[in-house]
Amino acid sequence: MRYLTPDTLASLPATIRRPDYPRAKLELGMVHIGVGAFHRCHQADYTDDALEAQFGPWGVTGVNLRPPRLTETLVRQDGLYSRTLREGTASQTRIIGCLRRSIDVETAGSAEAAIAAIAAPSTKLVTMTLTEKGYCHVPATGKPDRSNADWKHDLQGAEIPRTAFGLLAAALERRQIAGLPGITLISCDNIPANGAILRSSLIAFAATRPGPLLRWIETNIAFPSTMVDRIVPASTEADGETIAASLGLVDRAPVVGEPFRQWVIEDRFAAARPPWELAGVQFVADVRPYEYVKMRVLNAAQSTLSHLGAILGHRYSFEAAADPVLAQLVRRMIEEETAATLPAASGMELPAYLDTSFTRIRNPAIRHFCHQIGTDGSQKIVQRILNPLCEQRAAGRPAERLILATAGWIAYGLCGCERFGARWTPVDPWAARIQMLGEQLGGDLEMTARAILSIEAIFGTDLADETMVRAIAHHLAGLLSDDPRGYLAAEASR
Repeated sequence: MRYLTPDTLASLPATIRRPDYPRAKLELGMVHIGVGAFHRCHQADYTDDALEAQFGPWGVTGVNLRPPRLTETLVRQDGLYSRTLREGTASQTRIIGCLRRSIDVETAGSAEAAIAAIAAPSTKLVTMTLTEKGYCHVPATGKPDRSNADWKHDLQGAEIPRTAFGLLAAALERRQIAGLPGITLISCDNIPANGAILRSSLIAFAATRPGPLLRWIETNIAFPSTMVDRIVPASTEADGETIAASLGLVDRAPVVGEPFRQWVIEDRFAAARPPWELAGVQFVADVRPYEYVKMRVLNAAQSTLSHLGAILGHRYSFEAAADPVLAQLVRRMIEEETAATLPAASGMELPAYLDTSFTRIRNPAIRHFCHQIGTDGSQKIVQRILNPLCEQRAAGRPAERLILATAGWIAYGLCGCERFGARWTPVDPWAARIQMLGEQLGGDLEMTARAILSIEAIFGTDLADETMVRAIAHHLAGLLSDDPRGYLAAEASR
């Protein structure tokens, strides 16, 4: 079978939507760092819609600092790939064309190419999906983690950067020296005040370099915060086979997602930007209400369902969301506890937003692995679970189910211990520490809970009191027992 390339576009079935703009004339005006499935199914999807509505110089240079490698996939297809949306038995496929150049930063030459792309006079903005741990920050405080190995590697002036901050500092210094205007840097990750955290980490990194770079960044670079939303599971081999059959071509880089999408951006730019509003992007003065509602409702539900779902033996998040015990627990957590911490966000009012969130998570066509959502949970639970938990406790309001959700994440990590059956190997920066504590202290769950809650980088300094320790230990006993379903059923009806 032939492959998807510009030369084979014309052979696609008429039902497959393809770029409706002069792609060969598309100039490069953006760089995206972290070209994974989410970017290709979300920001690139919006950009293609905007280009079709109003053509302009908004071609994208994709840069990856780490796997997945772009050369083996997108470069061979000249940046083309398929985006398929699924809901139930229905699906819709289009070809995305805005990605015009791809760079893997793995050699000195490719690192230079990435720096030059960001420093190019035509580049007006850089978007990025780094995942939470890519910001090299302490989740509990949002401050830079100066002990991070990749951060320290880049601070030494490494020729091949491992972090976005090493790459950005080199490129922005080149712009500053050349007398070029500033640009906009846009975080597209699920971190509260992501623009502020991006700015804080970059400023801290630039402060270590001699010369005027720090002052230039403070004066010339904009860091708007954003809220992004679309459920995009990792594509499987079966997805590739199904999509190849519908295209009549092999696509090396297909992405699959749900129809729902949302993108809210703080309207603060240092230079020109794509007309994303023509594609449905919301530009607002303050993105925080949208961030809080999305993270504390949709994302909190995803994390809690996935941690507890994995413990109950569910493979996919849609299975966990359809489990009546888990659904009741999570709905009551959000309605009876988290709801009191939510700001007003137009179009995201409870209970309609909660109903929509559950409908999305239950979509059986989106086969999102519980373990995929559980990846790097220590970087996610602060904004999704722990912040509303702390707010509830400070106000003297109920937080029992938020405490249970916290215990669910801890139990999920402890399931990697031999002492608790070694059911899986959690992927998390703190997994080794959690497992070590579990192996050493797991015979006494109160000691285990106290030690884990004392990890300040995750839990801060407010959650290791004796009331929390006893509550977490009690939940761990039930979740790590021979009958976690029975335990959760009793908790759901309590």
